[in-house]
Amino acid sequence: MIKIAVIVGLIIVGLLAAKFLDENAQKKVLIGLCVLAALASLGLVISELMR
Repeated sequence: MIKIAVIVGLIIVGLLAAKFLDENAQKKVLIGLCVLAALASLGLVISELMR
């Protein structure tokens, strides 16, 4: 459960930081955050299944 809270917290911090960037940089950051969130959730599912 703590892992999920950390993942969501980091995504929120990234979105708040993206407010100060221009539009092109915001799109790149948003795509990067989506990829990282997908990888983190996939890693979480795999680690839980291996237990």
